[in-house]
Amino acid sequence: MDLEAGKNGTVGRPARAEGDLGLNSSNQEKKKMKKVNLIGPLTLFRYSDWQDKLFMSLGTIMAIAHGSGLPLMMIVFGEMTDRFVITAGNFSFPVNFTLSMLNPGRILEEEMTRYAYYYSGLGAGVLVAAYIQVSFWTLAAGRQIRKIRKEFFHAILRQELGWFDMNDTTELNTRLTE
Repeated sequence: MDLEAGKNGTVGRPARAEGDLGLNSSNQEKKKMKKVNLIGPLTLFRYSDWQDKLFMSLGTIMAIAHGSGLPLMMIVFGEMTDRFVITAGNFSFPVNFTLSMLNPGRILEEEMTRYAYYYSGLGAGVLVAAYIQVSFWTLAAGRQIRKIRKEFFHAILRQELGWFDMNDTTELNTRLTE
């Protein structure tokens, strides 16, 4: 779709001949332009009530928390690799030397265990945030779909009797489930 045509609310569907490569199709495109009513992004949520908006807001907050998990894990990984360098290069004996500093492998193991706990906590937090994100957005979508189907069903019931003669009953069922 052309960007300018999208802003104007028109979508072109030119009919091209078999040998036409689109060189002289600008006049044909203007003739074949079809007017499409565009709606705003907030109009999409006209069937949502305050609970749906709350679910969508909480779902969005959890999506932000879910997305911030990877950068936080990269920070923890950077600190962990810094600990490898600090522990491996620090073999000089300080003034307040203790026996525990004689075994740098033990110190490194304790620090890596601490970073493993950080990773586990971040992983659990990302898992919970992702579950809540998907659950809240799915719940809000399901509630809105139910309202739209209900309104569509009531609109069908308000039709005149001749409308049912023109439309097939299986088509109505298909429209309700789509």
